[in-house]
Amino acid sequence: MLIMKKYKWAFLIMISFLFTNFLEAQNKKAENTTPKDTLIYLNGEKEIISNYKFSEDGTILSYLNKKNKEKEVDIDYLFAIINADGSQQVVYKPSDNEEDTLTIKEMYFFVRGGQEAREHHKAKIAFVEGFVVGVASPFVVLATIGNPFYTPILPAINSTVVGLTKPSIKKIKLKYPELAKNKLFVEGFREAGRQKRVKHSIFGGVGGILTGILIIALL
Repeated sequence: MLIMKKYKWAFLIMISFLFTNFLEAQNKKAENTTPKDTLIYLNGEKEIISNYKFSEDGTILSYLNKKNKEKEVDIDYLFAIINADGSQQVVYKPSDNEEDTLTIKEMYFFVRGGQEAREHHKAKIAFVEGFVVGVASPFVVLATIGNPFYTPILPAINSTVVGLTKPSIKKIKLKYPELAKNKLFVEGFREAGRQKRVKHSIFGGVGGILTGILIIALL
């Protein structure tokens, strides 16, 4: 009992950290579920869907998500649909009104970069930093401002700072020596990598805040 009492704070932090990691792993596992059909967004994100259909004017796609809830998305946000039989339907159309619009081939490389980043880019440092800042936030806020309402401020600032960073071009070239020759692939990878870092930073921050509040409640 004395040993448990002495190390209870370390134990609580460890449990909270493992719990947030578990939620993240479950989320990733759900994303990797074998799909009936798959939406490919311009940022490289994938979404499992079924029973999709286009609106009469072809600008809106309605579908059922993996929770069987009806959703809609503007096709301007999509690159392609991969059907259950493996066939692919490209829905992206270059704009006739924009001089710098990307061709289908160019957009393919941008999307491919985003897909690779979302699947393979590691954002563990962003998650750990978010967790640490989240744990410290309730203590700092109570010691300075005194109002727990402002607890999310520090994690939010940290996530904003994380959002200013992107995966290094050097590391991308080392991992993808051939694809890295394509500037759009690199741009897509770095942008999706930035988004992934922010997402993991937020997850870590939320888990950290809950841990910090729990520690304060038990003090």
